[in-house]
Amino acid sequence: MKRVNDEEMQTMFEKGQTKRAIANHFGVSEQYIGKRLKQLEAYRLPESVQKLTDKQKKYALARVEGKSKTDSAMEAYDTKDRDSAKALGYTLSKEPDINTAIHDLLAQERIPRRRRIQRLKDMIECSDMNVVGKGLDMANKMTGEYAPLQVDMTLTDEMIVKWIDCAVEMAKANAIEIEDSTEDKN
Repeated sequence: MKRVNDEEMQTMFEKGQTKRAIANHFGVSEQYIGKRLKQLEAYRLPESVQKLTDKQKKYALARVEGKSKTDSAMEAYDTKDRDSAKALGYTLSKEPDINTAIHDLLAQERIPRRRRIQRLKDMIECSDMNVVGKGLDMANKMTGEYAPLQVDMTLTDEMIVKWIDCAVEMAKANAIEIEDSTEDKN
């Protein structure tokens, strides 16, 4: 059987030539061309991934492999400092283009969101409590149910005084109610 040049075959197909014409050109069967085109398509990166920079692609591919945000950033950006990689991984995980690329890569691997949710459900219903905890943690991260790590608030002196006054008034009211209830029992 004659060896088929994959690049030439794909170029011919993209230019609109039929599988039969391509098969005749290479001296192989039409079925072989169809199968080979399908195999090559499975290895082609989705368009959303192709739009990323090389380092962003490397980060997205590492995330799809199951690496953490920090480890993916360290690998993609050649960072040795774990704290820098952690901050970079967090920033990259918020990029819509990168998230779309990761989603498309998972879909290409036949691991759509629904399947991942089903696997999380399996983890949460596991008898091993360590697995259950990890599953719940992952589910909460997926849905964004964790509160932010830090809440910035600015309190003025006036706000603090009002809060203390309010707390004192509530304490006095509770003390009066307690005294009234003990007098009623006597």
